[in-house]
Amino acid sequence: MKDKIIGRPIRLNRQILIPRNGKSYAEVVFIGDVHLGSPQYDERRFLNMIQYCLKKKLYVFLMGDLIEMATKYSIGSGIYEQEYNGQNQYEKMVELLRPLANKKLILGLLSGNHEERVYKTTGVNIGKMFARELNVPYLGDACWNQFKAGKQIYNIYSLHGRTGSRFDGTALLSIERISASFFADLVVMGHVHKCINSAVIMQRVQNGIVKEHKKHLLITGSYLKYDGGYGQMIGLPISKLGSPKVKFMTDQHTIHISW
Repeated sequence: MKDKIIGRPIRLNRQILIPRNGKSYAEVVFIGDVHLGSPQYDERRFLNMIQYCLKKKLYVFLMGDLIEMATKYSIGSGIYEQEYNGQNQYEKMVELLRPLANKKLILGLLSGNHEERVYKTTGVNIGKMFARELNVPYLGDACWNQFKAGKQIYNIYSLHGRTGSRFDGTALLSIERISASFFADLVVMGHVHKCINSAVIMQRVQNGIVKEHKKHLLITGSYLKYDGGYGQMIGLPISKLGSPKVKFMTDQHTIHISW
């Protein structure tokens, strides 16, 4: 049962998706790892995505690490390099997301490890603060979601993730291993700053018939430029930036992912 208290983690986030302009699908953009405040934060790309979602009236699911929030306990010298202090980062992100929230387009908000930095040192939960101020469901670090689009019901397991995978192959292996515990239509994860989608086929017996089930796997990208950043410093591969768009079809049980 859905917890009605905004700002408190819930186990199942139920949402009804309304197709726009007579389309046969409802579309959700999974946005995460923005890192507003980092010197590598791609502001233009992020603002364009927000405007695109507003113009098209697309639903948004927030995957965590919305702000950089470096502290003196963070790895590296981020506290000296970040743009704006933590309070200003928080207020700026609220300002950018509020138009989406006002139009009831935000389906939920996960906390990331960068929000967790503040919680570890002060006990203040930045993710919960975002959710309360925007009046959207707070989903904690991970949450089940159930989206209804037309007559179709889709089960989605979402998490920010904590894997240290550096390459596409190991990141995909990580989400495949995580997904083994969850019989879902979509397993979606952030954190590793990569744009990857794949699928696994599972079999099950239903009403005496062997049926196949496709489980989609999705890693949701980021908004951090490569040059001058941590990835360049330690020699990580360059990854595409941005967020995936997921279409949940209303006339058949099908998911389409695009970038």
